[in-house]
Amino acid sequence: MCDSSCPEFFYTNCLTNSVMNSSQPRLLNSPPYLQLAIDIPEIVTVRKLFDQISVISTTQLLIEIGTPLLKNEGLRSLVPLCREFFPSNYLIADLKTLDVGKLEVNLGAKSGVDACVVSGLAPIATINNFIAECKRLQIDSWVDTLGIPFNDFEKKMKTFEIFPDVLIIHRGIDEELSGRKSTWDIINKYKAQTPSLVAVAGGITLDTVQEPLHNGSDIIIIGRAIYQAEKPSVELKKFLTSIQIEF
Repeated sequence: MCDSSCPEFFYTNCLTNSVMNSSQPRLLNSPPYLQLAIDIPEIVTVRKLFDQISVISTTQLLIEIGTPLLKNEGLRSLVPLCREFFPSNYLIADLKTLDVGKLEVNLGAKSGVDACVVSGLAPIATINNFIAECKRLQIDSWVDTLGIPFNDFEKKMKTFEIFPDVLIIHRGIDEELSGRKSTWDIINKYKAQTPSLVAVAGGITLDTVQEPLHNGSDIIIIGRAIYQAEKPSVELKKFLTSIQIEF
């Protein structure tokens, strides 16, 4: 019998034929949450950041290992570092998977994260495999809509065999720097189509954080506004206070 160490394990497990309408989040059951997306490429710099902010204690703070950091340093180094400073916090690997969904979920689950992210641009077979494997391994599945207009993604959601635990409405850094503006009333359109929790990302600041909250966002994703601040711990506390999270 093939176990998790053999290649066939990753590629030959069949998806269930039954269609499920939702996948209730395993751990995220009391929104709102604040998510810190760490896209700093160097682990030395991340450690310095963690030294400053890890004294802030709340499980409503989610820690995201960002894609640039993952590519540069790898899960094997990063997950132990995150657990050293945030042993009880929900930990997300932003894999932005585009293929071999089962394989990448297995890598994330074995490393000890609580959730993995698949790109909404991936083929529907990859997305369905990814979500089903997350469910089998009892970690949460996240789908990132970066690069997909709502109307296109709405059609894709109709082909999901299982809904993800979290759906990310995402404006990328390159889009933000090019001058594109976000209006967060789109959150309600997504929430009408899916039972998933909804996270939002894209240049959110202290001045703009209330708009996505008022439009129903469950998770506010912040990155540079924290780790590029002169005093990251002070800014993090301000964001937590602004969305009424005690610490």
